[in-house]
Amino acid sequence: MKIAVTPLFLVVAGALLGACAGADSGDLPPAGASAAVKSAPAAKPGLQPDGTYVLSPEELALSCRKLAGRTLVRILQIRDYELSRSGSAVAQNIQKVVVPVFGGTERGADPDADYRRDRAIVEAYNRRLQEKGCKSFDLVKELQPKPAAESPALVKAK
Repeated sequence: MKIAVTPLFLVVAGALLGACAGADSGDLPPAGASAAVKSAPAAKPGLQPDGTYVLSPEELALSCRKLAGRTLVRILQIRDYELSRSGSAVAQNIQKVVVPVFGGTERGADPDADYRRDRAIVEAYNRRLQEKGCKSFDLVKELQPKPAAESPALVKAK
């Protein structure tokens, strides 16, 4: 039996590979997984309608070291957002069509929404570091585009 490779097959295969490439590594919590806001104690963990992020009980229990590590990784992921967000609109649209049919991740289909979610997580993690009296990050400084080798630096707790 011979399988014909059609342009449609190539588009679907490309979209599936793109969805795999945009998948979360699993090292960090998924999109709706956490954040604590004192003004809304009854809010469910995760991204809120107002764009803030509420930490989960697991995230609230993290040590300063682990919380700083997660924050550092997120900062590195979003630091060059303005420079690298120019993903192909065609690829994003194909992913939006293919994911509901074949499954996969929607991460990467809307880079602006991904950035807003990741930024909210970074701000919530950094706020938690400050609440705990840990060293935190100067987010205004650290979220500026910089060389990949330049690691974000913790500053003394206030």
